[in-house]
Amino acid sequence: MQYVVLGAFIAFALAVAASGVVGLITGWIHPWERARVLRPVPHGLGQVLAGSGLSCLFGAFTFNPPGDVLRSLLAVGAGLFLAGSILLGVSRYPGR
Repeated sequence: MQYVVLGAFIAFALAVAASGVVGLITGWIHPWERARVLRPVPHGLGQVLAGSGLSCLFGAFTFNPPGDVLRSLLAVGAGLFLAGSILLGVSRYPGR
């Protein structure tokens, strides 16, 4: 059961990253976010980074690698997620 739940979380994280790629290529933003997002490029890049960070985190919990690999995957995943969250916040402020 654990693998099913973590697999669903990984699929969600990859969907977030894929929507970020679509946002970067076409400039499309989800309808529920259109009113708040003022800059689509940082928003798309933030979604890509946050989605890939979440996939690293959930992948580390799914496959449970030994030793230092687990710590480094968790650190990379947390760093990517944090950078993506910051970019998502920046995309809501107007440019210069």
